Amino acid sequence: MKFQRELRNIQVEKEEEVKKRKRIIAHSEKCSGCSACQLACSLLFTGTFNPLEAYIRINWSGDLDRHISFTDECTSCGVCVRYCNYGALELEGGKS
Repeated sequence: MKFQRELRNIQVEKEEEVKKRKRIIAHSEKCSGCSACQLACSLLFTGTFNPLEAYIRINWSGDLDRHISFTDECTSCGVCVRYCNYGALELEGGKS
């Protein structure tokens, strides 16, 4: 329930606040590929746990190499940063 409440709080932020946010910095070498960021993003924006619907992408090349990217729809809300347990994502300026 706490997770859903936090997601709702992020979703209702004013558009001006979202635009003021800084960009998300990805450290692909730290990514474990767990998809927690994608699940949080997709739940927030589509109401489903579906990594394919997330605005963050984890692209695999080989067994361990990953590249993190964001779709054009990404608002830099920071929900992916908040739920990344490996430090692979950070909000520019250090806040999540």
